Amino acid sequence: MTESLTDASECNASGYTFLMRILPLIPVLLVAIVTCIALALRRTRWSETALRASRWTYSIVFPLSLLYFPMKAGGVRPVQCEWTFNASLAFYSLGNISHMIGFTIFFMLSVAQLPKVKHAMAWSFAACFALGLLVEIAEGATGIHNCRMRDLIPDMAGACIGAIAVLIVRRLAAMRTPAGTAA
Repeated sequence: MTESLTDASECNASGYTFLMRILPLIPVLLVAIVTCIALALRRTRWSETALRASRWTYSIVFPLSLLYFPMKAGGVRPVQCEWTFNASLAFYSLGNISHMIGFTIFFMLSVAQLPKVKHAMAWSFAACFALGLLVEIAEGATGIHNCRMRDLIPDMAGACIGAIAVLIVRRLAAMRTPAGTAA
């Protein structure tokens, strides 16, 4: 009898861990899917509607995803944030691969929301910085994870990787487009 209770509690704990790891990924997947559909339909009669849906999804999901922190913490439990860092800590923070990957994806999704906008890359960098800062503030307000402003370094490094990826894709697309037609 005790073994079955232990097995059940381990199953519940692993299910909770699984949910807490997967749930934060759902908003990014939702935006990515809607954005990919909008990109696929960009030269059809559905392009404006698809872009509008993509922008609405992006503008609703990402701000609401910040609610993950107080929901996981069960409320607000402020902790002090680390605001200072030195070169060695800055270099060490570049090992935060999850931040880099997340912000690479966020940057590319941000650029995709701004077709035909003159400074789309600059706006996407600004969006990455703003979201990174808001995530750190949310971590500090809830005590979830570590509130360290040096985490903005891997966030912006991820944005730089995203910018390089966007530039490569644009260059490849320009090479495939015949000289007389517009992209």
